[in-house]
Amino acid sequence: MIKNCERILALELEKSMKKIQVCNWENRKFYADYIAQTFYYVRHSTRLLAVCASRLSYEKEQEIHLRFIKHLAEESNHEKLALNDLKNLGFSINDFPELSATRLFYEPQYYKIEHEKPLALMGYILFLEALAQQVCPLLTKKINEYHGKRTATFFHVHGEEDPEHVSESLKIIKMLDTPNMQAIETNLAQSAYAYSQMVNELSMKWKNSYLKKAA
Repeated sequence: MIKNCERILALELEKSMKKIQVCNWENRKFYADYIAQTFYYVRHSTRLLAVCASRLSYEKEQEIHLRFIKHLAEESNHEKLALNDLKNLGFSINDFPELSATRLFYEPQYYKIEHEKPLALMGYILFLEALAQQVCPLLTKKINEYHGKRTATFFHVHGEEDPEHVSESLKIIKMLDTPNMQAIETNLAQSAYAYSQMVNELSMKWKNSYLKKAA
């Protein structure tokens, strides 16, 4: 089953990478809005981990429970990196409202934890961690060139300082039974799709803004 999960992950990462590579990262407002949307979903990371960890049984899932607690501590205050990047770009979080597409990315995770299978959250986590490992080093370099070295701290931390999270996630998934694996695979594909919609909405927003100015 883990091979199928890895196949889905590779496919979704390839599609997401194509979208990311054509984004206009040189556009300061596009990038600032992307970082703002990142803040909006990342501030839920520790909450999602906490809710999921609290739903794992002592008898069967204690080891995973403890790993989630450890991961929770590692993710604490990461949303502040995004706020710091925004500040150094010359913006505030108040300049960029949360998009509907952003809410559609993270809000289903609460439902899946509470009403389906708590460990379905691993699909969301695995997608984000693997995407960060692939794209963040490239984007860190680009953003530093376009907007200054203090504007890509979020990308730097998640691309270069947290690479072990992907292998850790895969280790956890290998421990799971078929129903949990299926829930993870479904959520992995759904999360990748929702992320792409968020990127699409951002790209269209700032493309349309540019066209209006040009007119």
